[in-house]
Amino acid sequence: MSGGPQPRPGSVEHWARERPHEPAVVESGRKLTYRRWNEQANRIADLLSEGAGVGEGDRVAVCTHNCVEWFVVQAAIAKLGALLVPVSHKLTPAEVHYIVADAGARAFFFDHPDQDGLARVWTGDPSGAVRPSRVVLAISVERGSREDVLSFEEACALGHATPRVAAASPRSIVYTSGTTGRPRGVVTSRPPARSGDERKRSAPAPHPGVMRNLLGAPLTHAAGQASARATHAAGGCVHVMRRFDAEEALRIISDSKITMSFLVPTMLSRIVNLPKGVLVRYDLSSIQILTTGASPCPQATKERVIGLFGPHCLFESYGSTEVGLVSSMLPGDHLMKPGSCGRVRPGVDVRIVDADGAPVDLGEVGEILVRTPVMIEQYLNQGTPAELVGGYFATGDVGRMDSDGFLYIVDRKKDMIIAGGVNIYPAEIEAALRAHKSVLDAAVFGIPHPEWGEEVKAVVECVDGRRVPAEELLDFVSVELAGFKRPRSIDVVDEIPRNPAGKVLKGELRARYWAGRDRAV
Repeated sequence: MSGGPQPRPGSVEHWARERPHEPAVVESGRKLTYRRWNEQANRIADLLSEGAGVGEGDRVAVCTHNCVEWFVVQAAIAKLGALLVPVSHKLTPAEVHYIVADAGARAFFFDHPDQDGLARVWTGDPSGAVRPSRVVLAISVERGSREDVLSFEEACALGHATPRVAAASPRSIVYTSGTTGRPRGVVTSRPPARSGDERKRSAPAPHPGVMRNLLGAPLTHAAGQASARATHAAGGCVHVMRRFDAEEALRIISDSKITMSFLVPTMLSRIVNLPKGVLVRYDLSSIQILTTGASPCPQATKERVIGLFGPHCLFESYGSTEVGLVSSMLPGDHLMKPGSCGRVRPGVDVRIVDADGAPVDLGEVGEILVRTPVMIEQYLNQGTPAELVGGYFATGDVGRMDSDGFLYIVDRKKDMIIAGGVNIYPAEIEAALRAHKSVLDAAVFGIPHPEWGEEVKAVVECVDGRRVPAEELLDFVSVELAGFKRPRSIDVVDEIPRNPAGKVLKGELRARYWAGRDRAV
């Protein structure tokens, strides 16, 4: 690289020079060194440039499980100054096509085995339901039956290994989860350099030595990507889980001496609810940083995580795709401020307002509006979002602030149940249900009632598929909840539906109760 652009410190190109033979990514026995990573990324970048015309500001969609190849494609996209559009592999072909077409992606990388079913992504939508596809190059992890799809191996062979240097860190257009409608692509401002005060409220770097990160969260999620980037910036190794499994996560931590991991609350809950005989088999002492976020983490789960991994390592963040991080909980905060999602981060301004948009008093409940250094500029193809109010983003979350600057999320504004004119917040009821030793997760929502308008309904998922009688759960929460808050009925199910980021799909649960009505509240 002498005589040309020099690699940025902490970049793939930098570590390919400084640590060429060290592993950068490990997945199910496969190992990708920094040198190999950089070489393959150069080849894929060449193919994307020459075969699909991908350049500065263009988009490439990636729809795979967590895998080694994902990182190669991400680095290739960054070398071209293009933007990555992560797409969940759990979506249907129609849903995938909508996102890829909406993003205007010029190339599509995937690992779905049904190539014919997915072909509409690069050949067009036969129903004409979305805008025409711009994809001119489709690449699959494995060789399939279609002649118009290259395998990853073929793509690497076709591209030249001409050295390229990424001018900036990888950037993405992340699509919202679509829990309230069609997914929307979020275009944000480029993050500024972090201040020293901001770094103090973030997870610190692990102790000297090689950083080893267990990646259980999906790479389609912004937090999963951020966790991997932080590890690679330090020259560490990301140990990828293709699909999350609680005991397998513990085995990897123990065998590979993992130092850090980002896991969503559902994953943490599955770990701490493993049988005690399973938990004691694994050495978890190498963990220095354990971060969580993306959805509220129950206080009982936090306390059990602290008991299992130690009081030194649990960090929690609250934020969204549209505004980045808003608040952070450090290890000492969880027991001192139970139920909080953290102290507001430096550079972030939070307002809590009533239904008329007027600020509420300290400690009072209202909707949370935020302004951060990384604000949404627009939803792709939709312009300025309606959620931007006077320079603040209306999160749709309902919460309060205490005198120490710690934020508490009470509920989602749209989740609120109104029964007989009384506001009922499902999050409080869900927390009471999760406190039962056999409950893994709970979802509470309103269903029609002829007199009150709505009544409280709960759906519960139990540990290890147990079947706890609804009467037992109702008796359990009656100690904590006033009569008007208690569920009128509880369904125990095998699994609560969630989106790829782990958020409960309440709309899916509510739909059958409101079907055929002229209103949904």
